[in-house]
Amino acid sequence: MTDATLPAEAPFTAADLTEADVDALSAFLEARLRELQDCHDAGSPEARAARALRTAADAQLDDLRLPFRYDDGEPERIQEKARAWNRVIFTVWAWQGTEGYDEGRWRLVSHATTSARDSEFDPTTHVLNSPAYAEWKRRAGQEGDAMREEFLGREIRRPDEADEAPLSWRATKVVVYASVLANNGLPRTPQNENLWRGTAADARSVLATGESIRREILASRGRHIHQALTLGSTWAEAAEALGRTPDEMRAELRYYADEHPDLYHGADQRVPVAALIELGDHQPVTAKQGDKGMAPR
Repeated sequence: MTDATLPAEAPFTAADLTEADVDALSAFLEARLRELQDCHDAGSPEARAARALRTAADAQLDDLRLPFRYDDGEPERIQEKARAWNRVIFTVWAWQGTEGYDEGRWRLVSHATTSARDSEFDPTTHVLNSPAYAEWKRRAGQEGDAMREEFLGREIRRPDEADEAPLSWRATKVVVYASVLANNGLPRTPQNENLWRGTAADARSVLATGESIRREILASRGRHIHQALTLGSTWAEAAEALGRTPDEMRAELRYYADEHPDLYHGADQRVPVAALIELGDHQPVTAKQGDKGMAPR
């Protein structure tokens, strides 16, 4: 076992990581935690600790897979990869020096060679010119209806199995199957003998798909708070939209900004988050005359 106090830094960046790296980490952690759990009686403190660690590791790995699933090459996605990857590396690092541990690959990574703020980056052009967009446009035109029907009819066992579908498809699935499940409360009569009644698999699909929607909405809520404020809403108005207090909203935006330091691209000249947080509950931002930026009124 090495005496290093921190995992080593990788000679590559988050942009070089692949899903194969994630799969290898996942398989290694799964095997090690199962070994730990199997070494003790099911009700022992050690077995409980192993189960808790396994649950936490699974959550970290789920977070790590998301930026790979939506990988479009944008700087923000690379940063998400780096943050999620490094969290898992700190977890798996406890096994450094043991059999199967990949010393060369499982290291801390940096976001990228240049930051999103410093690079000349046009997100719209980048997306429209990307191979992923071209492929989606082709498939949406030729197979969109079939893809939607396949998703609506498919059993969803975990939230991540629904994450790739558009939000509108996921919402439709929840509404349709929730209605079908409600039919189980109706008595069986000759008139409704052929009524579509939901199954246990349908109920699990509603749970998993609903959780997928919830996670996506919560993950983007800080960005939407930020957008509302920069477009002229007050803290009080934004808080009313969520049924919360302005101070709770400030705390959420502050946390989101800490996790997403590059809220703007380099060309933006808008109010920094710190200035937004200092605004009064009923004080909006407004454009200065003759100034491209925005400032508190």
